[in-house]
Amino acid sequence: MKNQLSEISAVPSKRIYLSIIADYHLHLALCELIDNAIDNWKFNGMDQELEINLDLDYDQQTVKVKDNSGGIKEEDISLIVSPGQSRASSSSEIIGVFGVGSKRAVVALSKQIKIRSRYSNKKTLLIEIDNDWIEDEDNWHLTPYEVDHIEENTTQIELSILREKIEENKHDDLIKHLSATYALFIEAGGLKIIVNEKEIKPITFENWSYPPGYEPRAYTAPITFKDKGEIKVNIIGGLSKSHRTEETNNDEYGVYFYCNDRLITRAYKGMEVGFKPPRVGKPHPSMSLARVIVKITGPVELMPWNSSKSVIDFKHPAYKEIDLHIEKLLFVYTSMSKNWSARGGWPEKVFKYNSGSIINEELPDISRSVRIHVPTVTRKPREPKYIDLLKKKNKELAKKKPWTIGLYEGIIAVEEVSKLKLDQSNRICLILLDSTLEIGFKEYLLNETNNRYSENRIANFNRIDLQTEVKSNSSIKKSAWQIIDAYYYKRCDLVHKRATTQISSGELQNYRKIVEYTLSKLFKIKF
Repeated sequence: MKNQLSEISAVPSKRIYLSIIADYHLHLALCELIDNAIDNWKFNGMDQELEINLDLDYDQQTVKVKDNSGGIKEEDISLIVSPGQSRASSSSEIIGVFGVGSKRAVVALSKQIKIRSRYSNKKTLLIEIDNDWIEDEDNWHLTPYEVDHIEENTTQIELSILREKIEENKHDDLIKHLSATYALFIEAGGLKIIVNEKEIKPITFENWSYPPGYEPRAYTAPITFKDKGEIKVNIIGGLSKSHRTEETNNDEYGVYFYCNDRLITRAYKGMEVGFKPPRVGKPHPSMSLARVIVKITGPVELMPWNSSKSVIDFKHPAYKEIDLHIEKLLFVYTSMSKNWSARGGWPEKVFKYNSGSIINEELPDISRSVRIHVPTVTRKPREPKYIDLLKKKNKELAKKKPWTIGLYEGIIAVEEVSKLKLDQSNRICLILLDSTLEIGFKEYLLNETNNRYSENRIANFNRIDLQTEVKSNSSIKKSAWQIIDAYYYKRCDLVHKRATTQISSGELQNYRKIVEYTLSKLFKIKF
C-alpha cells in the first residue's frame, strides 16, 4: 500500500545560520573569509597577486575585509547567502567546498552586513543583510543593488553591530594565527595578507636540527581512492632546534596538518596520532623537540578536515591511510628527544647539528599497506640506581667495616623517600639524616678510636656529649659543626616542639651534603 499524505516542507530555516555559528570566533570567521577569497582567486585564474586587506577598528567595533580575487559574477550572487550552495567541484584543490563558510562567517561576526563585489569591469553589486532578515523565517529573498563602482575584480565586506566585542589586546594572537595558517601560500608567492595596514609574515615549523642518523625524514607519494581521485601526501618528521632560536614555546611539538596548503591543526598531541601508551606515551616536555608535518593536497572531498577547517577528522578515509606512518615517525623522534634530554644533552646531541639535508624517500604509494623506512631508536643506557651505585662504591669498605653499612644505607633511604609523593617528605628526610649522623657519631667513637670508648659509656652520652667527643677526635671543619648544630635544633623542634616546622628542599640538600661530608671524613664512605 502506498497512499499520499500531506507534503512536508524541506525549505531550510534561516535559523540554520545561527545554529551553525555557535562555536564560531573571530579567528575562525576571518579565516573563512580569507579561504573564500583564495578559492575565488583560483576560480578566476590567479592572474594577479592576491591581496587581502583586513581592517579591524577596535574603537568603532567594525570589521572590513577587502580582496582583489576577481569579484563575484552577477549570476553567482546567490552563493553569498544560500546555505547549501557552492560552485565548488569536489575535484578542485580548494579550501572551501562546504558552501556555507563565507555566509556563516559574516553572520557569525555581525548583525549588519554589507557586501560589495565587482567582477572584471562589470557592474558593482551590493548585498545587505541584517538581523531582521535573519530572523524573518518566511523571507528568503535578498535584493541585490547596483551601486557606484569599486575597483575591478574586487570584493568588499563591511561588518558592523558585531555579535561579540573585538579586543585589541588579542590582536597579536590574531596576527600569529593568520601568519601560521596561510604561511605556505605566502611563502609560495601570490598571496599577501595585510591587517590594519601591516603585512603579515609567514610562520612555519620546519626548523630542523640534523643529528647524524636522525636527520629529518620526508616521504612523498600519492594515494588513489578508486573513483574519487588521488591525493598527494608529504610527511616530514624530525627534531627541531626551536629551543635555541626565536621560538621558546616548549609546547610547540607534535603533529602539524596542512590540507591544500592551509594549516588545519597545529602541534597536535592527541591519542589519535600516537600520544598514548605503549607507543609514544603521554605528552611530556622531554619530547618537545619532535615534530611531524603532514601536507595533503588533492580533491577537496578527500581532505580530512571538518567543515570549518579547524580540526582534522581522524575517521576520514584519507587519514586512516596514513595514521600508522605518522605514529611510526612520531615514535622515533619523540623517543630520541626524550633519550637526549637527560642531563642537558640536547645542545651536544641535537642543537649543534644546525645544518644538513632532509633525507627523502620517494615512494610509488604511501597508503596504509606501504612500509616506510625510519631510523632505529637507540635506547639510552640504563642508568644504575643510586642504591646500587653506593653499594658498589663501598663494597670493600663494608667488608672491612660492617658498621658503615647502616650509615650509607641511611643516605639511600633519604634518597628514596625524597622521590615519593609525600606532603611531608622533607621533614621525614631531615629526621633520617640527623638520626643517621647521630648513629654515625656513636659508631665512630666505638669503632674508630682504638677502643677508647665502651658501649656503656657511649650509651650515657647525650647529643652534646657525642659531638664534643667526636670534635676532639676528628678533623671535621668548624663551619660543618655550625650547620650540624642548626639542623639538630630544627630536628628537635620537629620531634619535640613545633610539629608544623617546615624545611625546604634547598635546606634539605644543604644538610645532606654536610652529613655526607661528615660520614666521609669519619669513615671514608664514598658518596
